[in-house]
Parts: sequence; C-alpha cells; structure tokens
Amino acid sequence: MVDATLITAVGRALWGEPWKGPMAEAVRHPKSAVGDWARGRLAVPAGVWSELHALVRQRRRELKSLVPRIQRMHDDALERTVEQTRSHTV
Repeated sequence: MVDATLITAVGRALWGEPWKGPMAEAVRHPKSAVGDWARGRLAVPAGVWSELHALVRQRRRELKSLVPRIQRMHDDALERTVEQTRSHTV
C-alpha cells in the first residue's frame, strides 16, 4: 500500500488532478496500470520509480530557477506600491 500512497502523491504533485492519464503517458504504461498502482492492486515497477524520480528532479530544477525571478517581481511590485502610497500621501 505504500506504493499507492506515494504514486498518488507524486502524480498530484507533478500533474494535479486528474493525474493518471498524464502519468501513464509520461511513463509509457497504460492508464489502467497507473490506476492499479494507485489502488494498491499492483506494485509500481522499479523502472517507473526511476522515471518518476527523474521527472521530480527536473520539476524541482525548473521551480528552483523561478524562485529568484519571482522574488525580483515581488520586490518590484512592492516598491511600486510603496511609491504609489507615498505619492498619494504627500
């Protein structure tokens, strides 16, 4: 059952809802197999875990690269807000 819990968590993290179809396509297995993994009927093959591990690592790199850009946009927006507030109070 541990497979079922983790495969569901990974699917939702990578693809949101619904996740089974996109996962099936990504790991090149039938959607019915993904459903069986999620219900605990079948164990997830080692090769699928390897593919999911690579996908999670790639997503992590993509998200990590966004952090400084988001921070800059936040800081710029905050600065604009402060400037607008000052111009309206002066």
